[in-house]
Amino acid sequence: MQRRKKKITVKHRVEYLLFIVFILLIKASPLFMVKFNRKLLRFIFGIISKRHHGIVEKNLRIAFPNETKERILELKEAIYCHFSAILVEIIYIFIKKKPEKILKPVEITNFYYLEEALKKQKGVILFSAHFGNWELVPYLLNRKLNKKINSIARELDNPLVEKKVKQFREYMGSAVIYKKNAIRTMLNRLKNNGIVYLLIDQHAIRREAVYVDFFGETVSAVPSVSQLHIRKDIPVVPVFLHYEEDKIVLELLEEIKMPETDDQAADIQRLTQLCTSIIEEKVRQHPEQWFWFHNRWKTDLTNGTGTNQVIKE
Repeated sequence: MQRRKKKITVKHRVEYLLFIVFILLIKASPLFMVKFNRKLLRFIFGIISKRHHGIVEKNLRIAFPNETKERILELKEAIYCHFSAILVEIIYIFIKKKPEKILKPVEITNFYYLEEALKKQKGVILFSAHFGNWELVPYLLNRKLNKKINSIARELDNPLVEKKVKQFREYMGSAVIYKKNAIRTMLNRLKNNGIVYLLIDQHAIRREAVYVDFFGETVSAVPSVSQLHIRKDIPVVPVFLHYEEDKIVLELLEEIKMPETDDQAADIQRLTQLCTSIIEEKVRQHPEQWFWFHNRWKTDLTNGTGTNQVIKE
């Protein structure tokens, strides 16, 4: 089914113009100006994203209730600096077409977990979070495997910017599958021993959600990874990319294996909790590298239509 084209508004055109201006600024900049452009973008973020300041701070206080105000503000600044840096990095890669010139040395750990899962010839689901620089994961795996990674993405509200973002993702080794009506496409790719890459750390709409514990609070979560694993027996492998002082680390974790019961709904919820707990552990290790700008803790259980039982590991 062909997707309906979104109407382009004045707001879309203004946003796109600002986007293009920033891209052209970076295009005209030599690589040695990367650090300056990061600082410039951090300054711009501070001006135009005032609404997100409150969300970031609120989220940090929920996740780290015992931290001092000074520590929260320190983390907040580190978060803005990190995401300014990776956005500049992404744009440089897309424009200059020379990732090796901009990226730190890359270390891939535990790659054999993915190799072992692929040997089953059932396809593999990779799950991750908006963490580190999640857009680099398909690029690095594509280089390693010489195989397109099927990335599940939400179409951006601005269709003009979305077109550029889709081009970037395809250049980086992704075959983009939009979330809406994605299941059939995902299953077809998995049948051919394909790899599907999903980010499952954000708020899920009520009719699709299961409820889990995240940093000691109840949140709604996307159950698609658990559903595909339990109903179709597709291997699930966690993957995370984070930055260290002198390198980028792409880490694959052991394939998830969980005993199943006769209660499929409970199994799906329990596996979703396990995936969420793995994400939480990674965020705690590198809190400045998770996308705190998203209103993660907005779950309202009072009118929920799904189960609101929280299963803790």
